[in-house]
Amino acid sequence: MDKNAYIFIGQSGSGKGTQVALLIEALQREGKGETLYLETGRRFRELIQQELYTAKKTKELMDKGVLPPPFLGIHAWTHFLIEEYNGESHVIMDGTPRVPAEVPVLLSAVRFYGWTPHVISLEVGDKWAQERMHGRGRSDDTDSEKVARRIEWYHGSVIPTIDLLKASPDVIFHAINGEQSIEAVHADICRALGVLTS
Repeated sequence: MDKNAYIFIGQSGSGKGTQVALLIEALQREGKGETLYLETGRRFRELIQQELYTAKKTKELMDKGVLPPPFLGIHAWTHFLIEEYNGESHVIMDGTPRVPAEVPVLLSAVRFYGWTPHVISLEVGDKWAQERMHGRGRSDDTDSEKVARRIEWYHGSVIPTIDLLKASPDVIFHAINGEQSIEAVHADICRALGVLTS
């Protein structure tokens, strides 16, 4: 059976984590095999809790709302794949790639593992993303300055990354309207991927 990589990308607050969970459930119901979930944000949160010099510098950047450099993002997800991927599972990525420099590295992993890569771009406007972030109740989502920097970073780094993925002949790109109900977004994702919703 072909192994897929489902790569979720979009603004903070666009609902990536929610939609990943729903897709995992749908894939399990359909008997499409195991999934390995890679959440880059969680990997960074685990890193900054360690007593390492790199961890402390990364925490300082993240506390200021500054994105860590590309080599750390690449390390976070490549290290995870090397340790956790068994060659049998589908892979779901959330928060990778985050900057254009990660795209060729990701595509090299796609070729190495022989995945069929589906990029799911959850497209929402700034106002929608901002309201969703404020509504999540996370400590870093209640700081208006940090939220504004995150939106600015999305436009400066993530949109160019999306444009690279969209132009790549090596991925299957799905633009999904994220400004809908959770159920409607899930239905659109499943329709695009050929997965049953129930």
